[in-house]
Amino acid sequence: MTGTPKAARFMLVVILMHASFCLHVNAQLPQHPGKRAVTLVARQVTIDYIIKQVRQQTDVEFRYVPDEKFQRRLNVNFVNTRLDDVLAFVLNGTGLTWITENGGISIIKASVPAQPLVSKPKPPPSPADTLLITGKSLDEAVIIGYGTTTQRFNTGNVISVKGDTAYSRSVNNVLLLLQGRVAGMMVTQTSGMPGTELKVQLRGQTSLFNGTEPLFIVDDIPYNSILTKGLGSQIWSEKASSFGFINPDDIASIDVLKDADATAIYGSRGANGVVLITTKRGRPGKISTRVNASQGFARVARHVPLLNTPQYLEMRREAFRNDNVATTDKNAPDLMKWDTSRYTDWQKELIGNAAAVTNLQASVSGGTPLVQFLVSGHYRHEQTVFPGPFKNSQAGMHFSLGSAVPGKRFSGTLTGSFFSINSQLPGHDFTAQIMLPPNAPPAYLENGSLNYDWLNPYIGLVGPLFNSNIKNLLGSLSLQYEILPRLKLKTNIGYHWLPGNSGTIILIAMYAPALRPNKTGSWSGNDFESASGIIEPQVTYHTCLGNLSLEAVAGGTYQGYEVKREELTALGYKRDDQLGNLDDADSLSRQFLRSSYRYVAVFGRTKFKWRNKYLLNLSVRRDGSSRYGPRKQFAFFYAAGAGWIFSSEPFMAPLERVLSFGKLRASFGTTGNDQIGDYQYLDRYENVGGTYQGIIGLLPVNLYNADFAWEQTRKMEIGLETGFLKNKLLLSASYYNYRSTNQLVDYPLPDINGASNIIGNLPAVIRNTGWEFVLTGHHLKNKNFEWSSVFNISFARNKLIAYPDPGIGVNAWKDMLGQPLSKKLVFQFRGTDPAAGTYTYTNAQGDAGPAETAVRKIPVNTAPDFFGGWENNIRYRRFQLDMLFQFVKQQGINDMYDPQYMPGFQRNQYINVLDRWQQPGDVAAYQRFTQSGRTRPGYQAIFRSDRGYVDASYIRCKYLNLSWQLPVRTLKQLGLDDARLYVQAHNLFTITGYQGLDPETQSGTALPPLRVMAAGVQLTL
Repeated sequence: MTGTPKAARFMLVVILMHASFCLHVNAQLPQHPGKRAVTLVARQVTIDYIIKQVRQQTDVEFRYVPDEKFQRRLNVNFVNTRLDDVLAFVLNGTGLTWITENGGISIIKASVPAQPLVSKPKPPPSPADTLLITGKSLDEAVIIGYGTTTQRFNTGNVISVKGDTAYSRSVNNVLLLLQGRVAGMMVTQTSGMPGTELKVQLRGQTSLFNGTEPLFIVDDIPYNSILTKGLGSQIWSEKASSFGFINPDDIASIDVLKDADATAIYGSRGANGVVLITTKRGRPGKISTRVNASQGFARVARHVPLLNTPQYLEMRREAFRNDNVATTDKNAPDLMKWDTSRYTDWQKELIGNAAAVTNLQASVSGGTPLVQFLVSGHYRHEQTVFPGPFKNSQAGMHFSLGSAVPGKRFSGTLTGSFFSINSQLPGHDFTAQIMLPPNAPPAYLENGSLNYDWLNPYIGLVGPLFNSNIKNLLGSLSLQYEILPRLKLKTNIGYHWLPGNSGTIILIAMYAPALRPNKTGSWSGNDFESASGIIEPQVTYHTCLGNLSLEAVAGGTYQGYEVKREELTALGYKRDDQLGNLDDADSLSRQFLRSSYRYVAVFGRTKFKWRNKYLLNLSVRRDGSSRYGPRKQFAFFYAAGAGWIFSSEPFMAPLERVLSFGKLRASFGTTGNDQIGDYQYLDRYENVGGTYQGIIGLLPVNLYNADFAWEQTRKMEIGLETGFLKNKLLLSASYYNYRSTNQLVDYPLPDINGASNIIGNLPAVIRNTGWEFVLTGHHLKNKNFEWSSVFNISFARNKLIAYPDPGIGVNAWKDMLGQPLSKKLVFQFRGTDPAAGTYTYTNAQGDAGPAETAVRKIPVNTAPDFFGGWENNIRYRRFQLDMLFQFVKQQGINDMYDPQYMPGFQRNQYINVLDRWQQPGDVAAYQRFTQSGRTRPGYQAIFRSDRGYVDASYIRCKYLNLSWQLPVRTLKQLGLDDARLYVQAHNLFTITGYQGLDPETQSGTALPPLRVMAAGVQLTL
């Protein structure tokens, strides 16, 4: 993209106009803070909670140092009470008083002079002051769509994950912060390589053929989690994770919105849940500098047991005997030409290296009540476990600037981040070659040159080679102006720009020297650019009418998104030093793709709270999208949520020592799914292969459909949230029932129409139901020891309950009615035929027979039975231990069977194959060895049988961090506010019965998630 993008210029004009308007408004003098009215009725709430509620009602900024005095609990009954009177009541007997300054209120000790606390240097934090558990308090702020609330008064289902932890400073992808920590959400790695796709699914599959990922929003900017086609990389495959282009340490919180009450305000994009990611902001206080540095290494966590050289040679020779074929130099070079005493562990050679990982983070933040700032930068360098100098290097910066005029009638926050990553990777994953024969020739000759006499994997160090450069720019501006008391005008403006380019080269040097004169090199390049702009004006109003508290928000959304992609291939290079110079190529081919998306909406929400115990939330949204047909471009979505805090009722008073909190909530509403790509409703054509009289013809592939509409999901949920023993133990239970319909499918058409199909809506119905439980415990807490934990577990079920016409879409759906979408009917494996030594399967008569007569009758469901995580935070004196365990109960793909090479071929195998058939009468687990294709039908049927699936359940220590805080005396001597030394590990161990490389990726050709060990230091000054 040359020059300034049009969207960027438009955003700049809008920002300047809005800022100019707001800055020139004549602000009225605000009312004295102490005279503002407060209405708050509650039982057994802390002073800290009361102050937060007062701040929300009055917009008065409070400044104080939290300590145990603010945890004192009171019963309050304030109705239109002056703030001064409220403070006099709640601070009575605490030894604290308050002063008014700079439009805010400072709470100080009654015996000290009145000075602004924000200007005082804070003492070094002790471990006892450290927040151990991440955001599980009932009264901690939770971000929801276009607003905030607390867990206590939330009528929806929102899980908040704090990002400012040691965990976030060590991972290379933001989505990894959610693994095992959010009930109902499955985050699955597809590879251990940085940049590869992470699959995210929240509460099941809601669409038959289209996308089911949540809507991701970063600082009010919709964010596409996938970089399609992976910039031409075979390792990244068709999808690369764009969340690898955001620094996880810049994240302040991640809020996952699940039910209708939380997601309906996002309308057509909220069917699969919404993930709100908020980056760090500056805070009032002295200027603080934080530095974090770590160094570590990554390794493959486990190796699979394979045949050694004698066992491999025994397999090969037996295969030739079974086939009655003589060995020759051509059909058995491993037996006739190669050194039969040689042994190479290809797992150790190709994926057994230690990959160095260097991570540096630094930030500066601080400010006053009117101006706050934060600036941070990071650098990360990762090598790979492959042989060769492959690497990923990334660097970036993040900033936030918040400002307000005196009285805070007008305020604004500007945030931005820039990220740059350079990847130098092999053209393929070396994991796919760990099954090479163990007696294969050496990779290098005695003179140090590559050995080209066989399919040497080390040729991959020469080529193909992949190189990419990707930038990621995010910027957002939030402006707020108080028109009248309690009435505010707010505008969110955001811009996202993601450009990238890559090149893959195939060198002539990849070929043996004798073949090079007849070979040529090639180069392929990809240029990608996406730009997105969004503006969301809003108006908010809140008031208290006696015992009724009312909050309302109304607004609109306009978003534009554009993607450009260019693919260029150059062939016929005569020399390797010409690669990349297009003038030296014999032929060029170019493909240019461009797509645009426009989205507009209006929305509103009203929240009612009566006596702080009866809650009602109503939300609506009207959406319009360019992805849908003219007659269906707009749709209406709605939701209602209600809650009852029954623990505040008088009849619960006798139980308050045991049951300190109890809330029932329920919600119902509609959302939509728009993950269907652009231009699907239009006439579409593609080039016909070849030409006619020099003209390339066009072939219709889809016909125009003006009624192409949204897929819709109706969501229903009920939940119970309880707190025990003064909320030291919190238990949340949720049941949900989703019905997704209006599915977009291919309607087949007669050939006479030209196109083979037209995409349209079908009233098929998918039902997702499930239970989710979250248990939060603050088990022990004293001066020297503290232990807190969060445990979550989810049980999700999916079922296709209606499919009106089996002839539409995929005929197999007719067999899936009443069954999970993840369920498959497969052959029933009956073992190895003792007479013939081949695999047998159940036939139509129920007998064991060859694969050609097998029938599908055994159901296999690859969806998890249950999954979850257990997070623990333990402190003893100055030591702190943080642990996260992830667990999944599931069936998965059995990767012990090579889809191409049967046991007996010139390929290594798992050691289990030694339990094979050798002679008539043998009862064995594996069929006879062969080096021909005569038994291939029975072998290939394994992948379509119940033998092709195994128990892939696991418990994984996802994260462990042990830190030690330096003593206060040492900190003072060094002039530091805080200093910690730590060691940490990712994927430390996995408990599983799965015999393949990894039960999560379930692939024998993809690098598994790596075990990362690191040590580092964190300093604050």
